[in-house]
Parts: sequence; C-alpha cells; structure tokens
Amino acid sequence: MPNFIALTSAGIEPLLADELIELGATEVSPRLQSVHFSATFEVAIKICFWSRLATRVLKHVIDISGNTKEKIYNGVIGFDWHPYFTKTDSFAVEFVGTDKSIRNSQFGGLIVKDAIVDNIREETGKRPDIDKSDPDLKIHARLFKGRCNIYVDFSGSSLHQRGYRVEQGAAPLKEHLAAAIIKRSGWDQSSPFVDLFAGSATLLIEAAMMHIKRAPGLNKRTFPFVKHPEFSVNKYNALRQEAIDAEVPATTQFIGFEISNYVIGKAESNIAEAGLEEVISINQQDAANATVSKKLKPGWIVSNPPYGERIGDAIELLSLFKRLGLNFKKNYENWHVSLLTGQTLLLKLLRLQKSKEFKLKNGQIETVLANYQLTPQQCELSESAQNGEYYLSKDGQAFSKRVDKNLKRLKKWAKKEDISCYRVYDADIPEYNVAVDYYDGRVVVYEYQAPKTIKESVAEIRLLDVLSILQQKFDLNAENFSIKVRKAQKGKKQYEKEDSKYHRFSVEEFGAQFYVNIHDYLDTGLFLDHRSTRKEFASWCKGKDVLNLFCYTGSVSVHAALNGANRVTSVDMSNTYIDWAKDNFSLNKISEKGHYFQRADCLDWLAKSRDKFDLVFLDPPSFSNSKKMDRTWDVQRDHVEILELVKGRLNPNGTILFSNNLRKFKLEVEQIEALGFEIVDIKDKTLPEDFKRNQNIHHCWKLILKENG
Repeated sequence: MPNFIALTSAGIEPLLADELIELGATEVSPRLQSVHFSATFEVAIKICFWSRLATRVLKHVIDISGNTKEKIYNGVIGFDWHPYFTKTDSFAVEFVGTDKSIRNSQFGGLIVKDAIVDNIREETGKRPDIDKSDPDLKIHARLFKGRCNIYVDFSGSSLHQRGYRVEQGAAPLKEHLAAAIIKRSGWDQSSPFVDLFAGSATLLIEAAMMHIKRAPGLNKRTFPFVKHPEFSVNKYNALRQEAIDAEVPATTQFIGFEISNYVIGKAESNIAEAGLEEVISINQQDAANATVSKKLKPGWIVSNPPYGERIGDAIELLSLFKRLGLNFKKNYENWHVSLLTGQTLLLKLLRLQKSKEFKLKNGQIETVLANYQLTPQQCELSESAQNGEYYLSKDGQAFSKRVDKNLKRLKKWAKKEDISCYRVYDADIPEYNVAVDYYDGRVVVYEYQAPKTIKESVAEIRLLDVLSILQQKFDLNAENFSIKVRKAQKGKKQYEKEDSKYHRFSVEEFGAQFYVNIHDYLDTGLFLDHRSTRKEFASWCKGKDVLNLFCYTGSVSVHAALNGANRVTSVDMSNTYIDWAKDNFSLNKISEKGHYFQRADCLDWLAKSRDKFDLVFLDPPSFSNSKKMDRTWDVQRDHVEILELVKGRLNPNGTILFSNNLRKFKLEVEQIEALGFEIVDIKDKTLPEDFKRNQNIHHCWKLILKENG
C-alpha cells in the first residue's frame, strides 16, 4: 500500500491529491480528510516544504490484519523499531478508532505502546521514555474495518501553521483552508487579488505566497523526519535551498479592505511577520463601499465575509450583503468573485448567478464557497435596484407596500391611543406567512409554519425577503430585532426559555408601563392582541376586588390597580412570571401592599381558596401539559369546569371576563347558563385595531353571575 498519508480538512481532499501529484507523489488516493500516497523520502520532505493544503504528513510502517489485542501487539512488536530509536529518547502513541475487542482508544494506545517498549527493551536492554507532551517520536495507530495501520509522524506540528501569524481575529481562517479557497476560486496567480473582508490578512498572505512561489513550510523550525533512519542532512539542505531559490518578485497587486482599525493592526502585524509589507496593502473601508482604481485590470475578489448560524442571528448582514451585491455590480464589472459562507441564503441578496460552488468545512461549520463571474450582463442594474429597492421574490414589493400602508395608518392610531407597541403586519399576503410586531423601536417577526404544499426553499427565500425589507425600513440590528418560530412544538420545546442575552426594556400602553423582553422567550411579556381586552376589563375595576388567573406578567393586574381596584390577586404557576408581574407593579409605582401574588396551579388554587372576588379575568392557555400540573389542560374540554370553580369564588353579581385564542373554540352556552351566568359576547368590543384582519384568534365574553345563580 502507499507508504504515506497526508491529512487535511473535509472538502480539500481532491485539491490536496492534485497538489501531491504535482510535487512528485505516486499512487495518490483521496480518502475522507486524508490522501494516501507513495513517495521517496526526498519527495516527502519536498511535500513538507511545499504543501499548502496538508495539515500533517505521516509515514506508514505497519499494516496489521486483525483487530484483537494479540494481533495488534504481535504486529507492532514484530517490526524493527530500533532504527527509529537511535536518535530518539522519548515517544508517544496516538490511537484512533475502536472495534469490538478495542473498545476505547486509550486501551488501543496502551497495546501499541507496550509492544514498542518490549521491542526496544529486547533489542537494547533499555526502556524508552514516554513523553506525551513533547516526544521525539510520535506513533499514530489507526484502527478501521478490522485492520490496524501504524504510522510514524513525519511532518510534526500542523503544517497549516506557517509561522507568520502573530495576531488573529475572532474567527481565524486556518491557512490551509485559505489556500484551498484561493485554489477553488480559480485565481490565475498573476491577476490582482482583493479581499474585501481582510480580517487578519490570511487570504492575502496565502495568495501572495503562491504568487511569489514561496514554500509555506520554510519557516517551520523542526520536522520529526530529521530523526528518521533514512534522513540525510545533505539532501535536506539541498531541498531547502531549492525551495528558497524558487521565490520570485511580486508582479501584481494584493489589496485588502477592513472596516475595523483594530483588526487592521493585527493584519499589518501578520503581513510584516511574513515580510510582505511591500506586496500587500490594507485599507480601512466598509466592504460594501470599497473600490479599487479603475486603472487596475480586473482580477479576483476572494473573501470570507461574516455569517451567522441562522439568518435571524445576523440581521445586520442582510443589509451588508444587499449593499455588497450593488457594489460588485457598480464597480467590479469583469472581475471574478469568490465568497465563503456558512449561511447560503445570504448569497441570494447579492442578486448574482453563481458559476460554481464548492463545499468546505471551516472548523465544525459546514460552508460553501460560491464563485461568480461579473459579466456585463450580471452587472446590469434596474433603476429600483440602484436605489436598493429590489426583492428576491415576485411578491416582495407587495409585502413592502403593505407594511408601509399599515404603518401609515397605525402610527397615527397608536399615537392617539397612547400605545407604543402594535402589530404592523399579520400574514396580510398569503405568500408571506409571518407576523410583525413593533415594540417602541424594536421589531419581532413571528415565522409561521409554511403549508406542506410550499417547498422549504421557497419559504426560506420569502422569509429572507421579509427580513431584508424590514431591516431596511427599521434599521434593524441584533439588539432591536428578534425572530421567533411559530411551529408545532412537542414536549419541553413548547415554552423553552432561549439563551438569555439581552435586557428587558419598558413600553407604554394607555398610561401604564410594562417590561418587555423580545429575545429570551417565545412570547415577549405583553400580549398585544389583548390590549383592548385589558382596557375594557380595567374600566370595570374601580373599587372592586379583582382576581387575575393565569396572570402571566401581570399586565391586567397593573391596569386593574391603576384603575382603582380595591384588591388585586394574581395567580400563575411560573415563578418567573410572578416575579415579572411584581416588577411591573414596581415600574408603575404601585405598592404591593393590599395586592397579592400567588405561585400556584390555577385549578388547584381555585379548589382550595376561600377568597371572594367581584371581578375575575380568565384568559387560560389553549393547551398545557406542564409537569407542574397534575393533569393536562384543554380549554375546549375544561372551560366549563374552571368556570364552575371560578363561580365559587365570586361575590353576588360577580363578573368574569373569559377569553381565549383557540381558533375553533365553541362556548358551551347551555352548560354555562345552567351555572347561572348571563353571557354577553364582547369580541367586537375587545378586538384591537391592529388585529382585526384575523378575528378567529380572539374570543371574549362577559359572564355575569345572576342574583339567583
């Protein structure tokens, strides 16, 4: 079998195979994150000097057929290890792979280590030292499909470490991946090379080193192969000098742009360490505005722009990629562009047709390198596009106009009503199945599950269209924007708290103030569709004893207290929401004295309580299977039961405001009237202006207990 293996990252294997062939390797066979090959000792040294794509080179020494402890031990001890230990004082073993008989890598490594120790002790009478941190010789054992192959380390520490990086950014691109990106871009190694997101200048330095034919391994101080038995100092020095003599002067320009002056300092340090100050220039500029001289002949733009794990995590990037696309079309006609991203949806905002794309792995992140050729046809711009008003799907303009129309109407209404939060858009256009809520300068988008008839790729483009349009209208960023998914959830995921990143803020409603958090929960702390319901209920509260069941963050309780309620009792089984309700009282300068907060299951509390109330606000969830409850809750199934329990807590002529948002809910009228209630439907009265489009989600009744009830 081939006597060497070169390791690399996923996606680079074919490029590495080609490189190894160019450097003189034979029997080249790409595998997963590796390439097997045959080579003379001198060619292998040359590969260590010249490979831009390998991270490590290992020399194959033993092929063991078998996966048992005995076969591995016998295979290793039967090899002549003595020549490798004539210049070696210490060694270590790294074992990869498991099998039925080798259930963990530590046990496998111990077998190999013991066999080598026994071999050397029998040969020399001395036991070699084990040094796991800095051994003279590292042995690699790889167990796979019943075979164990043993290698000795040939190249040492990772070849991607060229020695020029003294400073790095927050998300550094490894040098061998940068070289792969440049290769996949198709750059001809002689045309101008531009990086609009220079970062620590890795792409620029790697490209410049290719151009001047500098061997990337020349600065590596030591190689383990110098202690191998075949090593010749004279041949090594000759190969090294040959690599040094191959370097040529630069004949093209390497230009980098970076928006952060702090990062530019890091880039310049790396460029200086690489000795390329006369070759590479770095300029401070936003990538979307960066231009080069018109006199410069078209070349290649190769960049690794920022990208979030999910579109909603990187809202600012929507504007960046849209402006970047415009910059390409306006200023870089006939150039080639290659962009690496882990969020391919962002590329759609460029409004460019890809010529090729390649999958690469940046650490643990799956990425795509997209190549574009900026032909005159690609760079054509409509008048609307020049103004930044272009859309990804045919209905994007309709969505944009509908939002503008709604805002024009709702802004005046909200100011008149003294509210700072309202729904801007509620799936008005079927193709854009989202809701958009405005919270005093902040925006929350609720993404509804697309019908099964709509392809996921189509739904993704429409969502991206929505977000890019909103980003432009509201100047959204990570702090003032949040996207939430309204999809069918099961089990714990229904109301799971997200990672807490942002502080809450206060908003105003009818003279009251409430804390809102748009980032950390599925809901924000204030149900906007209940705004008119809260106002209506508050108007009944003066001088009354009030009970607020399923109180959530206490917004109804606050309004009741501010409107003169004698006593307000708030019940919810969440400690988080009870504390939030108390904070809302404090925000409105309402003393807790005379008002009560109960952390309890509402059904259980009603069954045990002996308190009496004039008014009860009852807005239960549609369904709940919380572990804090002894049973499940279904508003359709259980609403008569809870109303009967509430009746037991009412004073004579007491009143319940009962509401819920189950679309197909049907009130059991006869059973409720049998309990002694007069039923008044107040749905129309309590449906807010900004929610009138979708009336099915709002049901509301005033239930008055008759004197003889």
